[in-house]
Amino acid sequence: MAFIMVTSKIPPHKTEGVGQAFLGKKVPDVADFVKRVNIWVVADYETKMYALYEVPNDKMWEGYLSIATRYAGYRIIEGFKYKIEPLATVQEALPMIGLGKK
Repeated sequence: MAFIMVTSKIPPHKTEGVGQAFLGKKVPDVADFVKRVNIWVVADYETKMYALYEVPNDKMWEGYLSIATRYAGYRIIEGFKYKIEPLATVQEALPMIGLGKK
């Protein structure tokens, strides 16, 4: 399995709109094979959220596109920002820096 993390930030005066879009299904849901592991929220001046998704290795690209499509739906909310990052475990990352087996 592969993991994808989305970090998003919302201005304080726009959090209600994001919550309504999330609960009201105003944005497309992710594909059936994409599992939302958890969402964490950090309350600061801007509300910051970390969402972790799990995707089968053989569907990584399709999963990435599905997640990107969902978050693009939030762009109608002024000030909403997000970043999508594929994650690697330490064991997967070691060969990238010349350590461990490829």
